[in-house]
Amino acid sequence: MQLNNINISDRHNRPVVLSKVGLQAFFISDGQFMDPYEISAVTVFSRNSNLYPSSVLDSDTQLIDTANVSGSMLMNFCNSSTLTSNSSFNVSNYAGTVNTTSGIFRTGVGKYVVVLDGTVNSVGVINLDGGSKVISNNASATGDYIDVWTIKWVAGSLPQTVVNEFSLRKGGFTVITQPLMLKLKSRLVNSKVTLDSKIDLKIATDVHVENRDIDDSIKNLLRENVITSGAVEIQKINEAANLPSRVTVSSFSDTSSLITVTSDNVMVLPWDTTQLKTHAQLAAGNFGSIQGVYAIRAKYSVFGETLISDPMYLTLS
Repeated sequence: MQLNNINISDRHNRPVVLSKVGLQAFFISDGQFMDPYEISAVTVFSRNSNLYPSSVLDSDTQLIDTANVSGSMLMNFCNSSTLTSNSSFNVSNYAGTVNTTSGIFRTGVGKYVVVLDGTVNSVGVINLDGGSKVISNNASATGDYIDVWTIKWVAGSLPQTVVNEFSLRKGGFTVITQPLMLKLKSRLVNSKVTLDSKIDLKIATDVHVENRDIDDSIKNLLRENVITSGAVEIQKINEAANLPSRVTVSSFSDTSSLITVTSDNVMVLPWDTTQLKTHAQLAAGNFGSIQGVYAIRAKYSVFGETLISDPMYLTLS
């Protein structure tokens, strides 16, 4: 995935210690993404030392027991303001440098991320009894971890915690003794979409290792998460003779920073079809009807190769 055009690894994509790891959290209420009113901190602990949340949470408040567990905090993320509406949560603030690695960033409604950066000497701040303590990132070993998000859902509500898990691995190096032969086939999960919908376009890619002599355990490893970033092209298909046969709605360069890739090689692109009504190509008279058939192509890199999929078709009704 990309954050402000900087590549980072998702927590589910087998991240290694010496990498930028995006710890995402998606907040949902009544079936809708919802912004919490406040996010005061995201704190990282070792999971092996804290198998139960009660080991880091106060039994009365169910919040982090800062007085007793500050020494076991491995990293802490916070912004200058706890209000998620504050500009300190803007994703544009992330620059991938030491000065920005302790922030919490909003990537969309109800969608937030912190970057545990093992490539720089990142530091965080823990608020303790009106003061503060600077803490260096000590999540520097392979193993299992928890990230504890301290939030308020709405104004005036009591703070509460949300506990997630992630793992860090060592280099994940694998050696093979022959050129790798991969066969990849992409398919569009969405085939019919209604105009005015705001959806996630999903492109799943099946990976087949064609080398007969490679062990199945290595084949299984190579099938997982071989796509780490990508882009999507969307074109409107016209049949009328007086219109261009294909009109580009979104180019690869338009979408490269918007793509999220899951651990099983599914590329996800948010697509707001309401924006088609104000598209420059519509105003230029090149669309014809907004409704109709659209061609979707995926572009991604795998082991040094840049691949572009065959067109996949979607009907907008």
